[in-house]
Amino acid sequence: MEKRLQLFIDNQEIALTTGIFPDGAVWLKVTGKLPERAQLMRVRAAAMRDMNDFMLLAQLVDAVRHVTDVLVSHLELPWLPWARQDRHMVAGDSFALKVFARQLNTLGFDKVKVLDPHSDAAGAAIDNFVAIPQEICLLHSPTLARQFQQQALMLVAPDAGALKKIDAVARATGASEYAVLTKKRDVASGNLTGFALVSGDVRGRDVLIVDDLCDAGGTFIGSAQVLRDAGARSVSLYVTHGIFSKGVENLLSNGIDAIYTTTSFTSPALAHPNLELIDIAAIYGA
Repeated sequence: MEKRLQLFIDNQEIALTTGIFPDGAVWLKVTGKLPERAQLMRVRAAAMRDMNDFMLLAQLVDAVRHVTDVLVSHLELPWLPWARQDRHMVAGDSFALKVFARQLNTLGFDKVKVLDPHSDAAGAAIDNFVAIPQEICLLHSPTLARQFQQQALMLVAPDAGALKKIDAVARATGASEYAVLTKKRDVASGNLTGFALVSGDVRGRDVLIVDDLCDAGGTFIGSAQVLRDAGARSVSLYVTHGIFSKGVENLLSNGIDAIYTTTSFTSPALAHPNLELIDIAAIYGA
């Protein structure tokens, strides 16, 4: 069974049980034995989707601290929910990331470790925030690490917003160049138009689009078409966070040859011959 919430006390995993009351409220109980004292409480909360998931996390922290005197508390939060609502965009919307951060900060973690956060605002909103950068996550893929060693891939930034991260990935992988795409997004509707290759020669190259997240995948389907039209031999995709709301098949049948992503949000049970999952446990080192 997939474990989305895990507790480690001094690096020993402690068993948990969760459930839902008839009224819909969630509950959690620590069923493993808790010590009176501990140096480190480490909680891993993968694929946090809603406030029920947050309540389970909060109940876990309360249950442990009720029994155990903990010196240091770390939260491993691979996927940062509400990161795409990191400002007021249109009249009537909310700065949801700030709302969530206020709740998270009440739990008093000494470190909150997030993989490749979508928003730079997270570091200001969340106390004791630690970002694990995109290039570290990507290079935990054995396939991609090998291909970069062989200089077999050309990196592609899907838009100007990805340039800072793609530059760090290029340095980490030893890539000497990368291509840059552009697109236009209507803020109100989310519709994408105007895909174009603005720099980089991809003719005859195996290219890898790199970004932090994929939801429905329209950005990458449009990007793949532009890259193929420009002569790319193959188009692969790396995203740290795979939501894949229309399924990986939607991407793989529309111009993407292979997908690489972590299990920050994607279920470890998801399987496809052209999909490689990177275990978040390997990235966090346990």
